[in-house]
Amino acid sequence: MKFSPTDVFSISQTQEKIESFITSYKKFGFGKWAVTLKESDRLIGYCGIAVEQIDNKDEKEIGYRLDSKYWGKGLATEAAIGAIEYGFERFEFPYILGIVERSNTASVRILEKLGMRYERETVFYGAKMDVYRLDAVA
Repeated sequence: MKFSPTDVFSISQTQEKIESFITSYKKFGFGKWAVTLKESDRLIGYCGIAVEQIDNKDEKEIGYRLDSKYWGKGLATEAAIGAIEYGFERFEFPYILGIVERSNTASVRILEKLGMRYERETVFYGAKMDVYRLDAVA
């Protein structure tokens, strides 16, 4: 959670986060997915597309968090590819954004592997962040 603008969640905050995922599905038809290991069904994090306020505009943003034991194995990239494809194919989003702290080089590499390109700097939850963008293929 070193790069998280919201820090580590308590149990009640975790419950609120899960409820926000459910609300997103009810309101928009999409949201964050649980990420599990195929071989064991072990929950290791989440990934998906959420509606976030970025520069005073509702934007579709890819987000992912994995237990640090599973970093560096390509799992966040794999999950994010699936979420992005789903967003473009099912919902026909014209583009999807990614927001990241510049110093979070691992996450920057993931966004770049997804084909996202740096667009601009912004402030998100009080932290200076970089915005990356991936356009749907026409």
